[in-house]
Amino acid sequence: MLTAASVIVNSDAADAASAVERWALLSDCHIDASLATVSRQGVNMADNFKRVLNEVLAERDQLDGVIINGDCAYLEGLAGDYATLATLLAPVREAGLAVHFTLGNHDDRAKFLEAFAGNEPRPVDGKQVSVVQGRCANWVFLDSLRFVNKVEGEFGPEQLQWLSGYLEAQTAKPVILVGHHYPQAFRDDIIPSADKIQIAGLIDGDAFLKLANGFPHAKAYIYGHSHDWRVTPGGADLHQINLPPTAYVFSPARPNGWVRATVKPGGMTLELRALDPAHPEHGKPVELAWR
Repeated sequence: MLTAASVIVNSDAADAASAVERWALLSDCHIDASLATVSRQGVNMADNFKRVLNEVLAERDQLDGVIINGDCAYLEGLAGDYATLATLLAPVREAGLAVHFTLGNHDDRAKFLEAFAGNEPRPVDGKQVSVVQGRCANWVFLDSLRFVNKVEGEFGPEQLQWLSGYLEAQTAKPVILVGHHYPQAFRDDIIPSADKIQIAGLIDGDAFLKLANGFPHAKAYIYGHSHDWRVTPGGADLHQINLPPTAYVFSPARPNGWVRATVKPGGMTLELRALDPAHPEHGKPVELAWR
């Protein structure tokens, strides 16, 4: 299933106390209409994406689904980009794995929805927001796309108001939040540029963190955008998880690939699956306990 649906139930009758969920986390695929397109590092994005999908498919019997966390398309979210993305994802669909998306600053919401949308109503008008009810946690996919092909992101007051209402109403399970942009508005240590980028992340990141940190059952925020891999334990606040790029490489020193996430009662285990297995962090589990 390739879906942009608003609510998808992915649970069974298993006792939540003993349930485990396993997800493949991908980000920053940057798929162009042409399979031959290469990035600034001379890396072919489609080739990297296919390599990751092959690894994911090898584990399909153990996975609950696939999450692609924004910048699905190359630069401007063209219809041809999404057509090629859908073709590349066809084996995943045929294997019975659901694919859930967020949108990044290189996506175009209207063209994405033409390619992948279901008929279900979205909970926030003008935003691609969706919810998956898992066995151990509820996953909330947020839409931080502000302008196509401009670096900054925004959730916006309507989406934050909806999120507040959702978190207030849904307290039975931990909630994992997923969005493309990182909360910090300015990070000159992440986005490489000859000129300083004044706003690179969420322009309303402070408001988002204040809201989410105020609900103890909100446990983690997973983002991409920086094309880097790092995990920042939150202590009394949200854990922050920065996914590596799946396909578009900013720096050869940083890993690209995907992350295996295992959610269980009380926390989550993350494991970097770098396309270069010689990377020192490849295969090393990172344990996060819920606050």
